[in-house]
Amino acid sequence: PEPDGAAERLARQLTGHNGVEVVSYQAEAGQFQERGLSTVICGPGSIEQAHQPDEFISLSQLEAGAAFMDRLIARLAA
Repeated sequence: PEPDGAAERLARQLTGHNGVEVVSYQAEAGQFQERGLSTVICGPGSIEQAHQPDEFISLSQLEAGAAFMDRLIARLAA
């Protein structure tokens, strides 16, 4: 992971969440980081329920994710 990268700092500012988790699954973020782009992988819901046969997300988690995206768009458009 990229320690204290720009994408991580922005995600922390927009969510107020200060935890960092490193996971071992395939995503393109590592390829972007290799080319010098700051990256973060985030999304609504719990990783405990993600990518399972009975995967689900609560409405409150979905709403929190949508609110994060609204704040992200507003910040990047400013």
